[in-house]
Amino acid sequence: MTTRAPSFSIVIPTFQRREVVCDAVRAVSKLDYSGPLELIVVVDGSTDGTAAALGAIECPFSFRIIEQANSGAAHARNRGASEAAHDIILFLDDDMMVEPDLVAEHARMYREGADAVIGHVRVDFSSPAGFVTENFASWLASCRIEERLTPFDIWTAQLSVRRKVFEELGAFDESFTAKSAFALEDADFGVRLLARFQVRHNPQAIAGLRYVVTPREYMERVPRAVTGQLLFLRKYPAFARTLLDQNGRSKPLVRFVCRPLSRVPFIPQLFSRMAVRLSEIALGSRFGSSRIVARIFSVAREIAYWAAVHAKGGMPDSDRLLILCYHSIEDRSDDPVLGRFAVSRQVFEAQLDSLISRGFVFVGTNALAAFVAGNPLPRRAVLLTFDDCYSELPAIAREVLRPRKIEALAFAVTGMASNEWDRQRGSAPLSLLSSEQLQELTSLGVEIGCHSRTHRDLRTLTDSERVTETAGALEDLVEAGVPRPRFYAYPFGDSDPESREAVRRAGYLGALGLSQRYANRSSDAFDLPRIMVLAKDRGWRFRLRTAFPRLFAHFRRRLPGV
Repeated sequence: MTTRAPSFSIVIPTFQRREVVCDAVRAVSKLDYSGPLELIVVVDGSTDGTAAALGAIECPFSFRIIEQANSGAAHARNRGASEAAHDIILFLDDDMMVEPDLVAEHARMYREGADAVIGHVRVDFSSPAGFVTENFASWLASCRIEERLTPFDIWTAQLSVRRKVFEELGAFDESFTAKSAFALEDADFGVRLLARFQVRHNPQAIAGLRYVVTPREYMERVPRAVTGQLLFLRKYPAFARTLLDQNGRSKPLVRFVCRPLSRVPFIPQLFSRMAVRLSEIALGSRFGSSRIVARIFSVAREIAYWAAVHAKGGMPDSDRLLILCYHSIEDRSDDPVLGRFAVSRQVFEAQLDSLISRGFVFVGTNALAAFVAGNPLPRRAVLLTFDDCYSELPAIAREVLRPRKIEALAFAVTGMASNEWDRQRGSAPLSLLSSEQLQELTSLGVEIGCHSRTHRDLRTLTDSERVTETAGALEDLVEAGVPRPRFYAYPFGDSDPESREAVRRAGYLGALGLSQRYANRSSDAFDLPRIMVLAKDRGWRFRLRTAFPRLFAHFRRRLPGV
């Protein structure tokens, strides 16, 4: 009994590369494969006659050309994938010259149970000569793929994936190849892919990359590549050290020459122009492989890279995190208990805009998890947290946070429907979020953490009661249909060693208190400091509280009216 050969839809996005993509399609047309094949080329806004030239090429299997306005490579790949008719989608770049047995080698991996396959990429022998190609070939040779794959091994130059897997993962994130970004949409897809599915590397699936990038084009890509990298690190901060090391952060030349020069006005632009011009002269002469020119170009590229990093807020290399604690986001000035803790929506929006204008970078719970694990954060990183989960929070998330692309962390009290702990002190009754509302909140980019079951001070409880307030409350939230909570916030912000141990044993990644200071590398993961924001923290008060929290707290103790 013979097994049916897997069917493949080959998707190639292209932009302004008529000659190269035509050669790539001619190579694809020579594939030796017995199973069903189709080829889809998405012409992403090219104005160089690419579509007409492709239409003149004969292909022995189904060949479609899709034209669209320029929208970026990720969008073009997603468009091609949406048109695919077969079981497996094989993504190729428009400069890949495939070997005739490439699809057969991918198919072999799928017969062995793979969900996705990456092949081997080398520089095509017909690539233009010169140091630019030589440098790229050297870099490519250094990218050894180990048995344990990383997201940076998932490269769309040659990647195949089962169509149902691709659709389940939600395709490529198109923000990585928008007009301002160019990089790592494949690594972003790789994070999701590797977390759930079996990915195989087949070094026998070979394609040659015809490297036709000019020095000018290479240098112009640098700022867009930095934007893509920063997008990636904001989504996956745990990879910060890896990416920083890949970009040579610890190399002496980078540390003591390139990074300092990158901050000097006009130097990056001057070096880039000089290096590009020298490279163009060298490539047009018999000195095309000049080591001196290659070295100058490499240094200029490093300076341009770190200048772009600095201009875009810096790479994640900070060990400090500002965590803000809010309660109700509504004017409750007439409430004798909550009045001082409730920040009106108008004031809240002004505070967010103040942070943005001062260069703070809002981070989410993945960044907090990475921070707890020892990874760096963006400079001036700030995380918003909300205690108690009052009923207005979904509207705040939808109408205030989401338009600003701000994630947050909200801590729910699982065993109460209202603020009974404050009502005992004279507060008005306020509704807490229901299970359905908590689920809605997660869909709006706010992760749900745990704030105990009955809002009691853990320090005053027995061991069994602490288990109920920590592990029991965690299970309450799981049963409520929200993702398993990763973080805990101590009621009233207080804890002791026994309380922290109870939270740790319950399985949380960390816990938050209310010390009025920044969290840093020496902070206890189960007593991370937060700064409580009060109703009267407006203008200069808010700026001082968030810039110098310990100093502000010191003066407040000495001058109670401040």
